[in-house]
Amino acid sequence: MDDTKHVLLVTNSATNEEINLIKETLMGSADNGLRIRLSLVHVIPNLPTCYFNIPSMAQLAKQYYEDAKQCLVTAGDSLGIAKKDQWLITGRLKTEVFRLANKIGSHFILASSSSIQDLHKALSNKKGQPAQIRNINTLAVSNF
Repeated sequence: MDDTKHVLLVTNSATNEEINLIKETLMGSADNGLRIRLSLVHVIPNLPTCYFNIPSMAQLAKQYYEDAKQCLVTAGDSLGIAKKDQWLITGRLKTEVFRLANKIGSHFILASSSSIQDLHKALSNKKGQPAQIRNINTLAVSNF
């Protein structure tokens, strides 16, 4: 039986301090015999398509993509996450995160406090047994 816990980390507003906390927690969990598989997701918000004829909006969309990609790559490199476990998605945070968590079979979703409120609101509308949502800042005191 595979006792590995699959955790999906939302990198949208994750800080360097939070990434370091996750890194420490992963090392500590490995020392305690808990196996964790970590995947990363960054959700790029949809921009209204009616404004894409304006050159500055096209530039803004490109900048969103570049910033999101950089954030994802930086977090992935810091945590040692393979590219196949890094997801860059366009859409609404509260729908796309749950869709991906369900698709990859995630047991837990980790998010910063600024993202977690949207996820909790969406969770109240979900049917079935979605992944549990945890705040990154509570990692030091919680066990998966």
